[in-house]
Amino acid sequence: MTKERRVYSSVLWLWLAGLALVVAEGVRAQADEKSETDETYTATARVAREQFDSTLSESKVEREQGDRAAAGEVGDRLELAEGVVVQRTSSASSAPILRGLTGNRVLLMQDQLRLNDSLTRPGGNALLNLVDPESVERVEVIRGPASVLYGSDALGGVVQLRTYESGARPGAAGEADATAYARGASAERSGRAQGAVRGLLGPFGARVSGGYGHAGEILRGGGLGEQPFTGYDAWSAAWRIDAAPDRRHRISLSCQSGHLLDVPRSDLSTAEDQRDTKQLDRDAAIVDYSGNFTELNHLRLRSYLGLSSRREWRQRRRSGEVENERDSVLGYHAGLNAAVGLSSLSSLDVGAETVLEDVGSGMEVVDANGAVTRERGRYVDDSRYNTYALYALFSYMLFDSWTALAGARGTLIDAQAPVDPLFEPDIGVERQLDRRMFGVVGSAGVRYDVSKTLSWTAGLLGGFRAPILEDFQALGGGARGYTIPNPDLDEERSWTLQTGMKWDERHWQLEAYLFGSLLTDLIERIPTEFMGLTEIDGERLQTPTNASRGVLLGTELSVSRRFDFGLRAGVAGFANWGVTERPDADGNQVSEPASKVPPPIGALLVGFDPRGTPYWSEARLTGALPQWRLSESDKNDVRICENGPEDCDQADGWVDITLRAGLRFDKTLLLSLGVENLLDSGYKSYASGAYAPGRNFTVALRGSTE
Repeated sequence: MTKERRVYSSVLWLWLAGLALVVAEGVRAQADEKSETDETYTATARVAREQFDSTLSESKVEREQGDRAAAGEVGDRLELAEGVVVQRTSSASSAPILRGLTGNRVLLMQDQLRLNDSLTRPGGNALLNLVDPESVERVEVIRGPASVLYGSDALGGVVQLRTYESGARPGAAGEADATAYARGASAERSGRAQGAVRGLLGPFGARVSGGYGHAGEILRGGGLGEQPFTGYDAWSAAWRIDAAPDRRHRISLSCQSGHLLDVPRSDLSTAEDQRDTKQLDRDAAIVDYSGNFTELNHLRLRSYLGLSSRREWRQRRRSGEVENERDSVLGYHAGLNAAVGLSSLSSLDVGAETVLEDVGSGMEVVDANGAVTRERGRYVDDSRYNTYALYALFSYMLFDSWTALAGARGTLIDAQAPVDPLFEPDIGVERQLDRRMFGVVGSAGVRYDVSKTLSWTAGLLGGFRAPILEDFQALGGGARGYTIPNPDLDEERSWTLQTGMKWDERHWQLEAYLFGSLLTDLIERIPTEFMGLTEIDGERLQTPTNASRGVLLGTELSVSRRFDFGLRAGVAGFANWGVTERPDADGNQVSEPASKVPPPIGALLVGFDPRGTPYWSEARLTGALPQWRLSESDKNDVRICENGPEDCDQADGWVDITLRAGLRFDKTLLLSLGVENLLDSGYKSYASGAYAPGRNFTVALRGSTE
């Protein structure tokens, strides 16, 4: 990083931190002494962001749900969320497909920090599994565009991991507790152990967690036997310190460290050509301040400063040659937000966010004689990718039961890099990335509260994804071909018309949504030539281009019923349909099914969990129809068509039956026993390289001193 950039980053951080402190202290000076009450701290004025959240199609998975399901990594818990398909390119990856979109078109977050960065790929990734699972209290999923709320990449939706706080509060007596969790699975050949300790003293609190897991080669169902290239190791740690000096101010410092080791590329590796991620690391730290000021129109302030680092080392071994690739991205994150009740009927939420990233990349090729050649990596070394955003959200209660919502976000993107060594003057081409673009996106909606338990919503939601370095610079092979860079790209956009209803009363819960999305300027990899070549290493050449537009339609439904004697039953499912237009190899526009759109998927759950008893049980039936609507890209994707496109006319459907039972003693002990994939079916989650385990016996145990 250059000296000029270091100075710029430091000034920006200090400016944001200083602004937050000045505002906080100014407000404190104006506050009346009587504000030091519980009423101030627990003010319930609903800010505009919360109003927006209430209109979206969403689901949540709490920690106990994951414990009952013997979840290991965070991705295992995500599989329990409704309306989500978890794509596993390798057994260690967990990329959600939301409303037919995946990869860098779905935003992943941990609290205020983006997990997505400028190197996030359009397909599978392991970003979620780089967060310590023991630190995650809840997994939240938003289905549908949320770019006004969360920024670029939120075309298909958002997955946000909410981590545990320590529970610090003013005047708290000294206390401490601990929790431990262990799980094992037979067909996964995996085990994991993790735990956490927490302590409070006066206004301070701290929580430390961590764990280690190992997975062997997956034993597939259907008589397919062991799937090679699926084992890996993982370890993680997290800690957090909170301070609550009074009932209006709170400040926290938290750190995360996640590591995946020796992860094979399950879909592409063979005995003669093995591809591995030798190590994938992510470290992050964030300082977060929040303040609540009821006497000033329920003003809420929040600011944060964060630092993240992601590093990846990949290796390919073939024909006596070894290729070692390395990529790294160092990110600086900052944000400031103010939410205020303008009147008893309206509220406003405004804020600013920025992420500054420095990228490193390179490759070494070692031949059979040990000679080393250094080459361009997947990206151009010493590249930079910066984003700056301003947003505003507004809510207004029109009548007793009607609320109108509107919001907008503007984002400035600045991408720069040295001259790309792939394009040199001696071949008549010289390229240097130097792009700036400004994107504006908006959303509007309405919510009608029919009663305290029933509401109806409708909205027009804008989605936005700026091209990142993965789009501008990526060079190399993958599941669908060999990519050649293209720096001349523009942002992707979507507009979604959505309507739905939510019903939540004592015994019944229901959510139903219908949506239609128009997507424009989609970045697709289309066939190309480079220096007279159409293939490299037997893989067709392709380059990203804003060449596609499309339509996505879908519906989501979830219904559950709980009976007083402990029986509960539920049905959930979703179906998506999509079509896109893109140029073919001859430049002609063709219409075809949208890529990576899963088939209709549904689940039936029946459980028995009587109140006042320690035991519980449940049975879940999950199934997917075959997907007959495959694009040309899908047919060339080995994760969907293992044997090539020639004889691939569909992705097979599947059925999975899972049985679980367990014991729960207050908050001190939870035991879960299960049989997954009872029918021992041989199948993969849609667009995955790793198979689902065959008949899989699981056990999980959580003990706690709480």
